[in-house]
Amino acid sequence: MHNWRRISGLSAVLIIASSVHAQIRVVQWNLAEMRGDPDAIAEVIEALDQDDKPGFARDVTILTVQEADTATYTHLLKSLGPEWTAATYTNSGEDNYGGAQACFYHAQTVTEIPSGHDGTYTEAGRRARRWLFALNGYDDPQVTFYVYSAHLKAGTSSGSIADRDIGAGRILTNMGEVPADSYIIVTGDMNFYSNGEPGYQTFIDGGLIDPLGTGSWAGEGNAIKHTQSPRTIQAGGLASGGMDDRFDLQLFTPNIIGSGGLTLIDNSYRSVGNDGQHYNIAINDGSNNYWPGDVSGSNALADALHDASDHLPVAADFRAPAILNASFNGCDIGSMIEGYDHACQLDLGNAAISAYDASLNWTMTGTGVLSGNSDSGTVSPGSSTDLTIVVDSSMIGAFADTLEVASDDMLTQHAPALLELSGQVLRHANPSFSNTADNDFYVHFIDVECDTGVVPLGIQFWNYQWDENQARLDVDGISTPEEPVSFLGGTWNNVGPFPISMPFEIDTNGLPAGNYVRLVTITVSDEDLPGESSVTMNLTLNITAIDTVPDCQGDVDGDGQTDIADLLALLAGYGGSDPALDLVEDGIIDVSDLLALLGDYGCN
Repeated sequence: MHNWRRISGLSAVLIIASSVHAQIRVVQWNLAEMRGDPDAIAEVIEALDQDDKPGFARDVTILTVQEADTATYTHLLKSLGPEWTAATYTNSGEDNYGGAQACFYHAQTVTEIPSGHDGTYTEAGRRARRWLFALNGYDDPQVTFYVYSAHLKAGTSSGSIADRDIGAGRILTNMGEVPADSYIIVTGDMNFYSNGEPGYQTFIDGGLIDPLGTGSWAGEGNAIKHTQSPRTIQAGGLASGGMDDRFDLQLFTPNIIGSGGLTLIDNSYRSVGNDGQHYNIAINDGSNNYWPGDVSGSNALADALHDASDHLPVAADFRAPAILNASFNGCDIGSMIEGYDHACQLDLGNAAISAYDASLNWTMTGTGVLSGNSDSGTVSPGSSTDLTIVVDSSMIGAFADTLEVASDDMLTQHAPALLELSGQVLRHANPSFSNTADNDFYVHFIDVECDTGVVPLGIQFWNYQWDENQARLDVDGISTPEEPVSFLGGTWNNVGPFPISMPFEIDTNGLPAGNYVRLVTITVSDEDLPGESSVTMNLTLNITAIDTVPDCQGDVDGDGQTDIADLLALLAGYGGSDPALDLVEDGIIDVSDLLALLGDYGCN
């Protein structure tokens, strides 16, 4: 039910508080110099805010008024109250020619740009007026549109028809003075008696769009289109005749027809209170079904319309543009290592307020590491979606690339959005046992003398061909080799341009002569970055242990055998202390040494 009522005085419109909506409702109404009942006018204006005929209700954003002489304008200005703001009003002596054009708006939703105000003479002492409005809160880009109000010459004479045609042409000429591709709504009481009138055809040929089509609006079959007169009683200066004419129109530039911002919402263009069942009779004759299922409310509205004016208001609702919200979620990871499968998210939303506002038609393209992202889609008002974003980690080096989210609607807010992603893709670290070649396997040969103590051994290890675009290297683990080799321990992280030396030692004490092969497994990885991986390196230590004790102990002359020459040499030094002859190392050449030599006699 539509719970509104007759209230006393036009100022009572203030009882209904306005709420802020981005969506736009434009109403034009010939108020016949307010010759109608003020209470009925107030009731209709209240009903215009609550009219949910297109499927939703919202406050009127802009109201253009025809036949607004100085007294009418002054009365409205004082009566509408603080929620309404008067747009620029100019009256070039038009009070004697049906009155001037007035415009009032809700400043919560739109703001007039006074520099856009202008007028043009339309013959018969009348002028059309133009206003420029900006949609509040829509500044990226700024959303502006023009609204015209006109009251063309009435009458069926050839002169009146010609005046209307001239007036239509002059409005089109004035429209040509505003920036190309401007959004323009032309409202008014045009007094066209048919779609065949030259003035109407001038508008259509000039590119304006009639939302009801350009076909005939005559006859009972087109009753839903009619706006005049809601009365069959001529009284108080209000015309009679019943509902059989379409004098009151809203016409649009082509860019207002579509699905983007500032476009006409489907099925929202209407003659307020016209249920299409009152052809050539008063709007309140019998039951009215303007709001299906609410005959009581429809009848109350019809009564108010009958008493308020001899024209019905014409209302139309327009979409506010989409509002693009776009942000990365989990994409900015800084540095990563090549091959990392990094899929993050793009949070994409349309922050438009009303479900009837424009949908966001988006396209997405990326550069550099984001170049693999190309897609398109639609997001409804008040909705959002998460899109997978792929970062190409095969492109080595530092990057500062962008993802552009654009819209095919030039009024979409914050579009295009350029999201920047910067960081660096690194090659994997390259462990090597050499600084001149990529060597993942290394055999280290070393000779040691038996019983010579602990022999230290350092094995060098490089991050081969490291530069700023290569990951540093971590040594994560070294296996424990078998005796006689020991690993002395140590950890190494972030190995870059300089090698490391891994410390080992070989214990030769009690080590029999021979060959010893010991395997060492080294586990290395990239530095701790997304995409790191590990590899295993193999080090082989090939150790030859050499026994330094001579094979022939009695070979004191060093000729490789123990024979008579050695015996003679020992006898010659008998009783002395020559170390070369002291075979038992007791400090004196005596019988012990002689027996040792004789025991080794014949060794070769």
